Amino acid sequence: SSKQFFPVCLILVAMSRRTIPVALAAAGTAGLVSQAFVASPGGSAPALRGASRVAAQEAPSRSESLGSPAWAAAAGGAALALQAAGSRRSAASARSQASRDVSRVSCAARGGDAKKRVLVMGGTRFIGCYLVAKLREMGHEVVVLNRGKTNGGKPDRLPGATDAEYEKMLEGVTVLVADRKEPEKMKEIITSAGKFDIVYDNNVRKLAEVQPLVEAIEASGGCEQFILMSSAGVYGPTDVLPLSEANPGDPNSRHKEKLSCENYLNQKGLNWTSIRPTYIYGPLNYNPVERYFFDRVTRGREVCIPYDGMYITQLGHCEDLADFMAKCIGNANVKGQVYNVSSEEYVTFDGMAKLCAEASGSPEPKIVHYDPKSVTIPEDFPKAFPFRGMHFFASIEKAKRDIPSWKPKYNMLDGLRSSYQQDYVARGFAKKDVDFRSDDLILNSKR
Repeated sequence: SSKQFFPVCLILVAMSRRTIPVALAAAGTAGLVSQAFVASPGGSAPALRGASRVAAQEAPSRSESLGSPAWAAAAGGAALALQAAGSRRSAASARSQASRDVSRVSCAARGGDAKKRVLVMGGTRFIGCYLVAKLREMGHEVVVLNRGKTNGGKPDRLPGATDAEYEKMLEGVTVLVADRKEPEKMKEIITSAGKFDIVYDNNVRKLAEVQPLVEAIEASGGCEQFILMSSAGVYGPTDVLPLSEANPGDPNSRHKEKLSCENYLNQKGLNWTSIRPTYIYGPLNYNPVERYFFDRVTRGREVCIPYDGMYITQLGHCEDLADFMAKCIGNANVKGQVYNVSSEEYVTFDGMAKLCAEASGSPEPKIVHYDPKSVTIPEDFPKAFPFRGMHFFASIEKAKRDIPSWKPKYNMLDGLRSSYQQDYVARGFAKKDVDFRSDDLILNSKR
């Protein structure tokens, strides 16, 4: 609560580019470190990478809200202390990168007992594509259900996959064409397709959408596991960060029906798991998250960032998310559980612009801060900024604990490099015209 006492906090000055390692925020608020607030109850804080010195700083008054300018300024002190230094990769990091370069799509089944018949709702783009590829790599039979409007309902090809790899992956994929807006027809199509062992509901938004799916699965003989894509946006306001799975939900959140879906699955007695990512990025992203920054830094444009740019946020790579989702299969630990899934690093708004410039080989960006309340953006204009104006980052310690074989492969800089090279350039965004009308309004208001 706002009355929570905040002790003196430690700022760990880390040599980790412009991101804040998880140990910096796992034990404190607004990116400041206090041993009073360890993210994983009963657990130990993750090891800090590259700490060079420790300094003490008084926290803002306990009467200050975490979204207040005082907290943003305090976060800024921590964020600005993070500097690039020395080699950006250790030998271990280099080995990790090399392992990522190995082909992602290997479709030989690994033992008959492990093979499952999996239904993926959606499956044609972004997270669905990575999930389907991962499931096929594990040897599972995959059925995707969607409207069939993109690529005939088949998953998109992953960046770097050869024609042979893509065709091999598709050999174990079947497409069911249905629309969730026509629930009775969808139920008929699902029940006629036979029994599914595992169900991934990637695109549900409302309780009324998940109910007919569950009814169809039950009519087909039930399933072993039901895995729901939720969002870290379900959490309510808090003065203690990072967010944990124990944080209460917000009844006013635009994602509140995801909570209703979780409750419904629990009431039905299903073996369910809910995944709550923060912002997601990576190749094939259809939301202009990292693209917002690439559009500006690669063209030498000023980057308009709200407030003072020191709000802290968190992005998880799409491949890491899909890997966690796939590893839920057959894991008894995840029954009836919710998981935050994202990166191990946190980043300020300003830091995101600087990382995107570095990832794309662009000069240091010129950042313009503004008060979003002072500028009215017309509804038909592009969104002015991709992140919500608040601190928004979550602990992933529970996910790592319950699935010990999982941890994020990508740090922020490497992940953004993959987005830039394999998506922004490869898909032609670097040469497309960009609508900067919202930026122009903001810049004109500052003159």
